[in-house]
Amino acid sequence: MKNRFYAIIWGLLFYGISINGFGPKTFFGIRSQSVNRVRELISWQQEINRYDLQNSYGTFCATLEYSRSFRPDRINDVLFGGNKLKFSGSRVVDRGENDILADYFGLPPDFESTVCFTPRITNLVLDFNWHHAFECCVRGLYVQLHMPIVHTKWDLNFFEGIIRGGTAFHPAGHMGAERVEAASLAKSVTEAFQGKTTFGDMREPLKFGKVFGRQNVNRVAEIHGTFGWRFMQDDWYHVGVFVRAGAPVGNAPNAEFIFEPIAGNRHHWELGGGLTSYVRVWENDDATKRVVLYFDAHISHLFSATQMRSYDLKNNGNGSRYMLISEITSPSVDLLFGGNPAPNQYVRRLLPAINKTTLKTKISVDVQADIVFKVAYQRDNVEFDFGYNFWGVSKEKLHCRDRFEGNRFGFKGDAQVYGFDGRDVAIPLNATQSKATVRKGQGQDVDFTNPNVDNSTIAQSLDVDGDSEDLIALLTRDQEELGAQENVAQGSNPAVLLENKDINEKSALLPRAITHKVFTHFNYTWDNDDDFTPYLGGGLSSEWADTKDNKNIVSSQWAIWIKGGLSY
Repeated sequence: MKNRFYAIIWGLLFYGISINGFGPKTFFGIRSQSVNRVRELISWQQEINRYDLQNSYGTFCATLEYSRSFRPDRINDVLFGGNKLKFSGSRVVDRGENDILADYFGLPPDFESTVCFTPRITNLVLDFNWHHAFECCVRGLYVQLHMPIVHTKWDLNFFEGIIRGGTAFHPAGHMGAERVEAASLAKSVTEAFQGKTTFGDMREPLKFGKVFGRQNVNRVAEIHGTFGWRFMQDDWYHVGVFVRAGAPVGNAPNAEFIFEPIAGNRHHWELGGGLTSYVRVWENDDATKRVVLYFDAHISHLFSATQMRSYDLKNNGNGSRYMLISEITSPSVDLLFGGNPAPNQYVRRLLPAINKTTLKTKISVDVQADIVFKVAYQRDNVEFDFGYNFWGVSKEKLHCRDRFEGNRFGFKGDAQVYGFDGRDVAIPLNATQSKATVRKGQGQDVDFTNPNVDNSTIAQSLDVDGDSEDLIALLTRDQEELGAQENVAQGSNPAVLLENKDINEKSALLPRAITHKVFTHFNYTWDNDDDFTPYLGGGLSSEWADTKDNKNIVSSQWAIWIKGGLSY
């Protein structure tokens, strides 16, 4: 009664939110916390463009910025296809068409649960910048260094509502040679996704694509060095060019978590260049007020970097990396088809497909662009800015990846992996379901005899007299408790095994990404007759990513900051 009450409350709470399977991508990317021309340009632009000085000069500043993502539904669309997933076991009556098969995750076959997500990314960035101009050597020549220290926090805000905890067992032969009782299985989807549980013949827990609370990373994102020259300049305008290189010191993706915290640009070396310019379009008679336009553009290439990426399978749809695969090798022992040895046989090992489809991958990005335009109103020591920032990257390019270990694993689906001879000895089969999905097995199987496996054929073994005998699908005890009839078990002749070409490479590669940002900033510079001039300002921004149809995968975010420095 209590479970039914909770189920009703849960249903009312999420009424109108569609239930989905997994999304089209196994990985979510962000704009690197270090790639932010807005953060670099504000506050100090008057201190780095000093046409009035003939000697070398410089400035040092630090920015403390806090940012948070919004539009969590767009992240959900990418990873989960929606805001909510329904998990149900293979023996749940009237399973939903889009329900995720709970059996794959080591849950009881009568288990039912709904999980929802409100993903959030927050960043706290302490960004150090230094600019030095060599006016005494070459007019307009300068260098810059840029080093942001990042604390990034990623949280799916995973919440589960269990409809039915599950008390049913997996019969002998289904997940292992022996019956698997509900008491030895995971109690929730939350527990299953933590990668700590095993069951039956699955002795290797989930290694990748886990969900385990909030994940944090503290790193220097990147270190950028810039060499530039303002080749045209006067007291009311300048035009300059620069070359910029970035060294990756952040973290590279390791695929342990489905929502993986990243500091930096995923460990790519970066090289590019750009244009910097400004023009004073208005000034009052006594030169105390003015309006200035700034334009700054940076274009770069991200060189190939090795990262870990998880892949779905081409023929089995989104989320297929979470299905169970069985290890099948040759030769067979005590398994016959039509009195002849089977070509191969299950070797008593189940594992999540993602443990084998997570591969070292070398990836590059052809073009990244970061362009800023702003209008500045300057009055004495005060400046007010309003501007627009365009950021974009081209789609990821795969250069190479590790090979998937082909012709060794097949999808288990909902098949029995053992049959039983006349002495109730478990004989491993070679049953595969190459068309199974994360939602269900291949076709329908109501009696555990494997009629829906690939190339189904009656499985046999040798009896005590050396004659072939048909294997039975269920032990007597399980037959009686399940209300099933005594029927022969079937295997696959031949089994359909996965190959390297079955890896869906697109599932782990990010498409192009574009964002649009508007920002405002206020700054004050102190009058100082000494050799050092301090300045301090603050501002905020809002950045939108158009993620329609999952063709532009990056988060939307807002940010607020303070920035201060000292010129010399």
